[in-house]
Amino acid sequence: MHCMLVEMEIIIKEEKENPFFKRKDLKIEIKHPKLATPQKRELIKELAGKFSVSEDQVFIDYIFTKKGISESTAKIKVFEEKPVEKPKEEKPKEKTENKEAKEDEKVETQTSEKK
Repeated sequence: MHCMLVEMEIIIKEEKENPFFKRKDLKIEIKHPKLATPQKRELIKELAGKFSVSEDQVFIDYIFTKKGISESTAKIKVFEEKPVEKPKEEKPKEKTENKEAKEDEKVETQTSEKK
């Protein structure tokens, strides 16, 4: 499988279906003669078009460029559906007075259970 992106060739070396996470795990090789290492957003745009998904469904774990030659390897995740971020829940801050009161309640219930 080959894609062309402005004098850049993308070769999919490995493609694994990951049904548990509903995604594809890819390892790709990018040949970019006379060009710098491709930017993540360029690569995301190209891969989103190739797999017919939204750009926010494509995640790049890393892009490594080989020393001395214009070739890079990258690890990519392409999700079947847009990942949903869980809202972060803030724990209510308890006052030290409440903690002491709760500890007293625990002691009372423990002693009353022993009777």
